[in-house]
Amino acid sequence: MLLTLLAHQWKANSRSPVFQKSLVLNIILALLILYFGAIFLFLGFNLDTILAKAYPKQSPIDIFNGALLFYFLIDLFFRFVMQELPVLAVQPYLHLPIPKQKLIHFVLLKSVPGIFNLLFLLIFVPFMLSAIIPEYGTGTALAWLFAAIALTLFNNFLLIYFKRQLSNKPMLTLLFGVGVAGLMLLDYAGAFSLYAVSRVVFGALLLQPWLVAVPVLLLAGVYVLNYNFLKAHTYPEELRVRENKQVEGKGIVFLNRFGELGKLIELELKLIWRHKRSKSVVTMSVIFLFYGFIFYGKDTYMDGFAMLIFVGIAMTGMPVFNYGQFVPGWQSAHFDALLTRRISPYQFYAAKFWIFVPTVVLVYILTLPYGVFGYKIILINTAAMLFNIGVNLFVVFYFSVYNKSRLDLSKSSAFNWQGVGASKFLMTLPLLVLPSLIYAPFGFMGVPYIGIATIGLLGLVGITFHKPLLQWTANRFVKHKYKLAAGFRQA
Repeated sequence: MLLTLLAHQWKANSRSPVFQKSLVLNIILALLILYFGAIFLFLGFNLDTILAKAYPKQSPIDIFNGALLFYFLIDLFFRFVMQELPVLAVQPYLHLPIPKQKLIHFVLLKSVPGIFNLLFLLIFVPFMLSAIIPEYGTGTALAWLFAAIALTLFNNFLLIYFKRQLSNKPMLTLLFGVGVAGLMLLDYAGAFSLYAVSRVVFGALLLQPWLVAVPVLLLAGVYVLNYNFLKAHTYPEELRVRENKQVEGKGIVFLNRFGELGKLIELELKLIWRHKRSKSVVTMSVIFLFYGFIFYGKDTYMDGFAMLIFVGIAMTGMPVFNYGQFVPGWQSAHFDALLTRRISPYQFYAAKFWIFVPTVVLVYILTLPYGVFGYKIILINTAAMLFNIGVNLFVVFYFSVYNKSRLDLSKSSAFNWQGVGASKFLMTLPLLVLPSLIYAPFGFMGVPYIGIATIGLLGLVGITFHKPLLQWTANRFVKHKYKLAAGFRQA
């Protein structure tokens, strides 16, 4: 049955038009994987020599073992950001005489041959062959490798579980993320040494190979946790029947691979380039990139941090401030038509989110040359960019339900007060002032760089939890959509 399900998945992917359109991209991706795989393989066979030269008085195996806990914690972070959930269209199979257990096992085992689970072997296996086997023997070396594999798969299934819980129990996932970050901060603060703990734990494994049972039991436990969760949520009456939500839009082939979300992004981009009001907003955002010359290079401003944070937030976030302040007023002329279409509010805001993200990143890249005035400008603008995406963008979405003024897109922004109201002023205050308030206590304590790191970290948290935040935004939109429609009907 597992082979049958694998065959179905392969046919669904290979027959998809997205697969055909992305064939060149897949080939390039495969070549990159081969390239970096060769680098990791070379590093694995030579890592013991490199460590011996870098630390001549220490054992390469002890140094490698000391870094393993750091590796697994960093692995957790990258999995949280990049790893996708294994999925299977379960509904077509539930009415067939197929044991539900096999469907669940297939969904879980489907995640095992992932890039995060295989790439590390290119370093661990060569290091085991070149360093551990000559020192401890084949049996002990294999036990060490199996423990590393078990912990890698433990990370895999642990992140799958927490990502599935993200929409239902976001606080649980937040506590998990805070716990991982807390371990790193405690090590940085010197409360205890992760390096020493890791060295002792994996060193004990080499002395007592039977301890491999501990990571194996951890793996079994988290697998059972995932299994029970999926088993409890695969009943037909609990599955959400998704409507066929279609959005019209053609022209930008690249966006087609993102499905309905790509079509909404395409329609938004067409709206921007086809109307005076939206194009003038974009032009003003580009002109504002030169705002830094007013402040940068002057000792009055360069000696401190508060004003540089204000400038960094303003420059990297100007597209969000200028264009985002009128969301969803850009669609005011056809808002009633949007309400009659099968477009979910989540998709509506997700499309805008993924328009803003690359735009803010692009603006941030364009501000990097200001770094010639001082390295801290780059640090501040990096934190500001993360904060604008992870926090300010959702502040804009929060206030968007109060934008009830109809916009005439045929008129430019110059001397045009249409759509400007008290909500715009209230929205601008937290956008510009909040980062400075966050920084203020750290500035008074004389630790400005920790304050900048805090601003960036808050933005990173918002980016990590963008899906539940978008869902929260969509729920607010649903409560206010009829008030918005009534306001847009007024001339």
